[in-house]
Amino acid sequence: MLFLTVLVAGTAVAWLIGRRRSTWQDHVRRGFGAAMIVAGLSHLGRPDPFLQHLPDWVPWPDATVFVSGIVEMALGGFMYAPARFRERVGLALAVYLVAVFPANVYVAVEGIDVQGQPDGIYPWVRLPLQALFVFLAWWSTRIAAPEPLPLPDAGRREHATR
Repeated sequence: MLFLTVLVAGTAVAWLIGRRRSTWQDHVRRGFGAAMIVAGLSHLGRPDPFLQHLPDWVPWPDATVFVSGIVEMALGGFMYAPARFRERVGLALAVYLVAVFPANVYVAVEGIDVQGQPDGIYPWVRLPLQALFVFLAWWSTRIAAPEPLPLPDAGRREHATR
């Protein structure tokens, strides 16, 4: 829930600050970067909920949570990288979000009570949200196709040659 809150708030702040010279892609990318940094910091500051996302068979759970927090902060920071790197960063972030998806499935299927998260259907609601996050990571960092060059106006050319 914290991730979604920071994503929405960060996107809103980015829109308020840069609405005249930036696109919605830029606003979402900046909000997403902030949300990833906050999520990574949460892994380091409060690892228990993230440890609860890991099945018993995962080796070195503390190290896994620590490293995933570092990766999330790095990916969040790279969301602010120069434009020439953004598509690669978005792809890396989308791949990372797909890679951690099984942890969310584990929590939902096994009915794990995660500290600080609502009970009930919340773990199941998170699953489609993860798909939305994957899409937003890709969409907010893609480079739009260049606009096609306008075709010359035949009527204008005839008039200019007379």
